Amino acid sequence: MKIFSCTFFALAISFSMGPQAGGSPEDIEQLRNLLQPITSLSARFTQQITDANGFEIQRSEGSFQVAQPSRVRWIVEKPMPQQVVADGKTLWLYDPDLEQVVIQPFDANIEATPAMLFSGGLDRLDRLDSTYFIKQISEGSFQLTPEQGGSLFVEMQIAFDGKRPQSIGLTDGLGQITLITFADLELNPQIPAKQFEFQIPPGVDVINNAN
Repeated sequence: MKIFSCTFFALAISFSMGPQAGGSPEDIEQLRNLLQPITSLSARFTQQITDANGFEIQRSEGSFQVAQPSRVRWIVEKPMPQQVVADGKTLWLYDPDLEQVVIQPFDANIEATPAMLFSGGLDRLDRLDSTYFIKQISEGSFQLTPEQGGSLFVEMQIAFDGKRPQSIGLTDGLGQITLITFADLELNPQIPAKQFEFQIPPGVDVINNAN
């Protein structure tokens, strides 16, 4: 999963950051108040990756669904089909071009990724300021800096249009920016649990890291 694993599921690598305070209580509370009512979400997305000079490296688009507890379905439709599906216990990464499925345990590293902002319960929101330093930079727009080392991104920005998530931006240590913009967004739709269960296609290679 060349695109997804490097962005919305920003998993651990060796950036080092010192601990900080969680941010002002007002900013933390405002972000919690926007995230707390979200129990599920469905949207189209466009993902644009630019380098430190502002040149576009890659653009992709597809669909995204998330639901509590910790369920995610991220489908890249073009330029190259890819899928990431998680049911809260297991994560499947499917690359049709490689005819390969990677199975991962749904562990604490994945729970700390940006995708999980929309799929956690109150207990996770209570830990929000211990995971990120939170600063409201304008109305409905928040800057989140990871509290601990080991994150692929050094800064995240999440923007809301009213109470609706509008975009997430991730900046890495080299200044590369990934901007994920949502469209046709539905808040709190009823999403069948089977949407977050991946059926492995016949004949593909399976790399099982969940055992």
